[in-house]
Amino acid sequence: MRDSKGREINYLRLSVTDRCNIRCIYCMPESGVPLVSHNDILSVDETIRLSGIIVKAADIRKVRITGGEPLVRKGVLDIVRGISSGHPGELVLTTNGLLLRGMAKQLDAAGIERVNISLDSLRNDRIRLISRRDIRLEDIEDAVAAAFDAGLDPVKVNCVVMRDINDDEIEDFIKWSRETGVTVRFIEHMPSRLSGDTFVSRDEIIKKASAGGEVVRQKDDGTAGIYSVGDSGQTFGIIAPFSDPMCSFCSRIRLSALGTLHSCLAQEEGVSLKELLRNDAGDDVISDIVRGAVMNKPDSHGGCVHAKMWKIGG
Repeated sequence: MRDSKGREINYLRLSVTDRCNIRCIYCMPESGVPLVSHNDILSVDETIRLSGIIVKAADIRKVRITGGEPLVRKGVLDIVRGISSGHPGELVLTTNGLLLRGMAKQLDAAGIERVNISLDSLRNDRIRLISRRDIRLEDIEDAVAAAFDAGLDPVKVNCVVMRDINDDEIEDFIKWSRETGVTVRFIEHMPSRLSGDTFVSRDEIIKKASAGGEVVRQKDDGTAGIYSVGDSGQTFGIIAPFSDPMCSFCSRIRLSALGTLHSCLAQEEGVSLKELLRNDAGDDVISDIVRGAVMNKPDSHGGCVHAKMWKIGG
């Protein structure tokens, strides 16, 4: 459906947990976050039911399973199966990859079509620094291979670019993507737990990528601009919420693991569909609330300052 600004809202990002098995420096405190009780999190059946209501009410064509880290959620395969059985559109998943190798074929069988994998460095020391966990590049490359083997492709790899942390790896990532067959997408770091000095703009990313040859913008793919570099024709993406704001054509709404519907990433309060559901509101009532939230989607995110990605859904 279209909101009051005429934007077509057809994409649901569904967080199935606020928990994660790593502690990225730009996302979570090292000690983790306050744990929410299991009773406060949507159950498997509640998640499937609310997703189905939202998909139907807003004519959603794409659902992305997120977290936290979605693969740590008990029953995630049941959630995927339940959504897939009643969802006519695209069903995809974003993961840090650590549990993907053992689950890729099950996810494919359950209905996931492709995956995005987060990776912020190609150097083991930096991966450990950023994730605060003993993770190696080999672990993520195994996840990439498992995704391809299960048919979960194209495989996209998301890299949050941070000044003086990993911004000298742009060219290396592009070369690595050619070797592995993944599509790498560089993401402007949004205000978070790190200093604003870590921000690297789209133009800076392009300049660093141009060390490998002339960079030419080819097309747009959702929120990402797609660029080619040099004579090889190798492509990469840039998601630039500040340099190239996407608000005017944003197609997303979000359902948190707590059952709160957010029409914008910056809208931390949202509408509690869980409370409606648990107070025996009918599908028609919830559908009306969903459509109202879509119609009242804000003009812009205003910078998403300190948005809690792990809480709302990345």
